[in-house]
Amino acid sequence: MYRATDIGGRERLTQTCLKILKEGQEKQLYEVLPHISIVRSPLFFEPLLKLLQAGNREQREFSAVALGSLSDPRAIEPLYQVFMRPATFKGKGTGSLQASLIHALGEMGDGQAVELLLNIYKLASRGSPLISHRKSWVLSAIGNLAQQGAVIAVKELTRLMREKDTELRAQAVMELAVAYWHRPSELPETVLHEMISLTEDDSEEVRQAALSSLSDLAQLGCQAAERYM
Repeated sequence: MYRATDIGGRERLTQTCLKILKEGQEKQLYEVLPHISIVRSPLFFEPLLKLLQAGNREQREFSAVALGSLSDPRAIEPLYQVFMRPATFKGKGTGSLQASLIHALGEMGDGQAVELLLNIYKLASRGSPLISHRKSWVLSAIGNLAQQGAVIAVKELTRLMREKDTELRAQAVMELAVAYWHRPSELPETVLHEMISLTEDDSEEVRQAALSSLSDLAQLGCQAAERYM
């Protein structure tokens, strides 16, 4: 039985994680997840990919989370392909699997994930009760990519600030603001102007989101936002 107290050094820990990944027992998989995310060995990729593609729903969900922690761009297409399988939308508990796959795509740190996330965003027929949640998860994932410097993610979030749905519009504003919290002076002028325009939006929720976002950026050192405030 796996015991965290017996993990040993890095090499031994890697081999222990690999053994548990190959056995595929759900309880033990989640016990070693923190170690996988810390060690981030490239040796984990293939066993995780196997679980993602051939495992049961719980194993696929675990694999998505673990692959997200590795941030290996090779996982982008496999994650997307699993999401697009009809089985991913059938049965109980599929929402958590969908959320895990989307979140993992946002962890890849690669702009090529944005186009696939937008494809997921546009899905309407599959898992209809989860549509609004799914779109929100996608916005969060794109926001995560924007934080990691993906220019295409910033561009798409700026476009999505004009969404018809007020909740999604408000979320897009906030995701963009958070993306620049660690680099407020780099906020693009086009994004700033879009945020300012939304302070006069018809929706109070959107107006408040825009004002709050500008205020946060101003406090963090964005001079352009500070001038507006």
